[in-house]
Amino acid sequence: MDVHQTALLLGAYTGFVTLGIIRRSVRLTHQPLLDLLKLGAVAAVLSLLCCGPVAAVVVAVVAFCLYHSLPSPQLPAEGKAVFITGCDRGLGQLLAIHLDSRGVQVFAGCLFPGGEGEATLKSKCSERLRTVPLDVSEPGKVKEAAEIVKKELQGKELWGVVNNAGMCYIGCLEVMAEQDVRRLVEVNFMGQVHVTRAFLPLLRHSHGRLVNVASNTGLAPVPFHMAYCASKAAVACMSESLRLELSLLDIKVSTIIPSGYRTGILQYDSTAAGDRWWTTANKEIQDSYGRDSFYPENKTKDYRSILNPDFSGIVYKMTDALLEKHPQAFYYKGLLARSLPFLYLHTPTCIADLFYPTFVTWYNFHPPCMKKQDGKKAQ
Repeated sequence: MDVHQTALLLGAYTGFVTLGIIRRSVRLTHQPLLDLLKLGAVAAVLSLLCCGPVAAVVVAVVAFCLYHSLPSPQLPAEGKAVFITGCDRGLGQLLAIHLDSRGVQVFAGCLFPGGEGEATLKSKCSERLRTVPLDVSEPGKVKEAAEIVKKELQGKELWGVVNNAGMCYIGCLEVMAEQDVRRLVEVNFMGQVHVTRAFLPLLRHSHGRLVNVASNTGLAPVPFHMAYCASKAAVACMSESLRLELSLLDIKVSTIIPSGYRTGILQYDSTAAGDRWWTTANKEIQDSYGRDSFYPENKTKDYRSILNPDFSGIVYKMTDALLEKHPQAFYYKGLLARSLPFLYLHTPTCIADLFYPTFVTWYNFHPPCMKKQDGKKAQ
């Protein structure tokens, strides 16, 4: 593949992008420039490794995929109605504020009615916004929320539902109380099931959008997050299955994969959780793991400080999922959102296992039972 062929392919890609912008099937952003750099790099590498025709075909396929990943124009936001779960704080709250500023009628699901989160929303949003009491783990409460939204709409259509509510605990499987493992699954996974089932009748009428928040750890599990990873893996599978299923009803489904954000789910009281787990554990578990192992403390004392406190990037991605004319199946944003799942899926286990233990060393505990195993291996 020579320079002229490369230039021809890059020129063709630029032409398609320009045509897409003119036809308003592609939104003008900086993304095409980045894609041209990627295509140039791919072409340069392949020209050294492959014969010309093969390299040209590969670059053409890559260009086709990149073109179809470009953001499409957004539909008008004003006048649309969207229901969001988990708006007491963090990502859900900021998404509600952002959509309200764009003229969307927001129904904000809050776990604590009358709490600080609701007060923040009311102080920063217009009178259009409505807060709705919601515990996603309780099917009855979810149905009540759906009825409230239906009544408030007064005949209008509900354009979108955002399944954002979630929670997280960090700890070994044997250490965590079974009730907390169950709670994680009930909130993170079953909560999205309950909300989706309750609000689908409204989405069927509007042919609108369903947006589900998963996690990169649901695609690439890490140690000490077993229950969280499993629940988010279930969300990712459910969301992709629903995307295919609900396309028959002309409902678009997108999955959000955030990573590296300082979200509210990390602000739980780990000391209280550790105390609760210690009291529910039997003596054999207590003796094997030791009290300190019930409080997995990150070696970086203030590790949350290295996480991104600016949610604007992921909020814009969620807005794209709700408003783009042709929404994507997955929206990735944040540190390791794409790279960690890619490495997990495509790197041989014997190699991946060389760097995955670094996740273990992030925490300042080594249970006595693990030390004994290390000793046996050394012998």
